[in-house]
Amino acid sequence: MKKVKNIIKTVGLAACVGVSFNSCDLDLLPLNEVVLENFWTDKSDVESVLNSCYTGMCESDWMTRAIVWGEIRSENVDNGPSGGGMPQYIQYINKGVLKQTNAACDWTSFYTVINRCNTVIKFATDMYDEERDPNFTPDDYKQVIAQAKGIRALNYFYLIRTFGNVPFSFEPSIDDTQNYRIVATKFNDVLDALIADIEECKDDAPRVYTTQTSSNQYRLNSGRITSTALKTLLADMYMWRASDAKADDASRQRDYRRCIELCDEVMDFKYKQYDEDVDHTLQRKMDQKVLTAFNYPMLSERDATSTGSNPPAAYNAIFGEGNSWESIFEISFGTADDDQKNTTLAYMYGGKTDGGSTQQYVTANSNLMLKKIDNNAKQYDNSKLFSVSTDYRSLTGFRFSESGTSYDILKYSVDRFQGGDKESLDRNFGEASTTAWKAGSSKATDLYRSYRNSYAGWIVYRLSDVILLRAEAEIELAHMQADEVEMQDLTFPNKIAKHGSDLTEAKDLYEDAFKLISMNYLRSNPDQNVAANSTYCPKLSNFQSYTEMYKLLENERHREFLFEGKRYYDLVRIARRDGSTAYLKSAVSSKFGDASRMILIRMAKLEFVFMPYAEKQLEVNPNLYYDVDNPNLAGQSKTARQNPAYAEDEDITKS
Repeated sequence: MKKVKNIIKTVGLAACVGVSFNSCDLDLLPLNEVVLENFWTDKSDVESVLNSCYTGMCESDWMTRAIVWGEIRSENVDNGPSGGGMPQYIQYINKGVLKQTNAACDWTSFYTVINRCNTVIKFATDMYDEERDPNFTPDDYKQVIAQAKGIRALNYFYLIRTFGNVPFSFEPSIDDTQNYRIVATKFNDVLDALIADIEECKDDAPRVYTTQTSSNQYRLNSGRITSTALKTLLADMYMWRASDAKADDASRQRDYRRCIELCDEVMDFKYKQYDEDVDHTLQRKMDQKVLTAFNYPMLSERDATSTGSNPPAAYNAIFGEGNSWESIFEISFGTADDDQKNTTLAYMYGGKTDGGSTQQYVTANSNLMLKKIDNNAKQYDNSKLFSVSTDYRSLTGFRFSESGTSYDILKYSVDRFQGGDKESLDRNFGEASTTAWKAGSSKATDLYRSYRNSYAGWIVYRLSDVILLRAEAEIELAHMQADEVEMQDLTFPNKIAKHGSDLTEAKDLYEDAFKLISMNYLRSNPDQNVAANSTYCPKLSNFQSYTEMYKLLENERHREFLFEGKRYYDLVRIARRDGSTAYLKSAVSSKFGDASRMILIRMAKLEFVFMPYAEKQLEVNPNLYYDVDNPNLAGQSKTARQNPAYAEDEDITKS
């Protein structure tokens, strides 16, 4: 056991790129001898370090940055209440003040995981090639490599979306003779390498680890890398590669097509799981209205196992209990007393201390809903994020107060909501309240997770990701053929295309994307009918151009993935696709207050969408420079260079 702990500890030490390390804490043997002679001898050694790749993403530093990078930089959140214990670096980010000295710029925890993956891949391959353990079968080997490559790609994907150009290597840093002070690699080059790597192994991971349908068994399927998870990650990466204003049209179309093909494969697999559910455990949980209208299963907010009561059932399954049927990959935490807990999420969004008080670093931004929704409003309005009072995501996402005193984040923080029949739901959620439209009464507050029992998994991908990725790729493909198309209202039921990859005409692509978005929307508005005359739902005839259709998609992604660490990355992808920060500026500057004018000037540079390199990385790695194409930086003697949008801060720090 000591040997296992030592190797895991050592594999992580090289992760602060640019810092070499020694093996003085590893008994009496040099590190390379520990690794090659004494550790990598059988299948269990490989599995031990592979497990450390998963647990590395459960660490507080990793989780903190996943939330800060993808969510807190967006317009979704604002500073928490006074006395909420919020760290100063988060307060600065919410004010738009981001410097290389900010703790959030530290990428060490992600490179720790990457280096563990590199180490697993290298030494599992050596061990397999040398046939050290006959129990380490070809299937075992392929599954280990696929999981390690998937985790590595995910962590690099986070890094390039956050920093742009980053140090990149598939080689492990395993001893103090190796120079790991490497130059940054361009965003697109990293992305190309990741796509090629996952294309090669996407079918090697297990499709499922178990066929059991209980939530505890689903944890095995969604808490580890599967073939489905790899295909979803790959579809996302193709979406990002296609979303590049500098790429040629033919390449972009190929990437959008590949994104759709991969989404089709994942959706086919999930449908097959549903269709082959012989004991009907899954079928009883599905939204029958969605299934009838679109011929595709999604979990219902109205739990059919309880005669239509106990809403919001989908929220309780996906975010409360976790590891639901819709989950594709999530960072999982255990419920047992000695299991690792997700205390980071509890502190960020809100959890209960031992004394019973609630502490939170951030709250929902009031701009998500500028005023109370009129309960009599029956018209979907695409200019607003939430325009009708029937959308469960506004009820389960955050608490709204007209007085401006409470915008608590409820998603992930609330263990479960207690509903009942429709009248009870109105009462509990305050939809029919005459004083304030808000999610959750004291019942919801009582159900906040405690810090000690915060087992909420951090969902990386779920079924809605795949549905909306396919819709986005279809919209972009249609746009490349025709900006405006004459669209007629649909009469439902009107099924989504079995495979989006079969569609070629702009009109068909736009129409299928609309149906996919409507399907996702209807699940969260279970009291509405999807029909051409249902004013609560979007009407196809109102979306006659690419701009209108994309805004519908963007709003649906915004509603669906509130507080899930995706919003800021969506804005970055839009900026890359437009070749401009204009849209990102309009979205995020609203929360910066008096500082917004100065920040808007900075935002003129496209590089501003990425974070600066941490000061300590610039100090220890003289080869780290952002402008990798600058010929003046060629040769061996380089001076570390900052992201040009933050270069002024670097100069001030040096002075």
